[in-house]
Amino acid sequence: MAEQKRHSREGLEKFLKERPNQQELVERNILKDPKIAPAIQHQAEELKRARLETALAHKIENRPPASELIDHNILHATNVAPALQCKEAELKRSQLEDKLNTKIQERPSADALVEKHILEGQTV
Repeated sequence: MAEQKRHSREGLEKFLKERPNQQELVERNILKDPKIAPAIQHQAEELKRARLETALAHKIENRPPASELIDHNILHATNVAPALQCKEAELKRSQLEDKLNTKIQERPSADALVEKHILEGQTV
């Protein structure tokens, strides 16, 4: 029995040493801010929430229209579902890469351009 009490005490002491301090608990929203009286903490939370709601509503009301975001290349004009837009962009990029690689492979050599009098000078 004494051994069990000692083991429990050691466990409790270890737990107490490792527990977070009051400020950490406030930051993790486990405890309320100790600077505010408990009687008005609820009202302070409601006020904070109301301010946040007002700020968000204001930002939503004043956000630019989609056409303006498209003009500034923030959004892309597309008829594809949002979940597929990333894949669409990857596909377009891949197609462009393929097209450019094909054009690079098909371009005439410098010697051919000199022969056609497009380039001047010696062959490279």
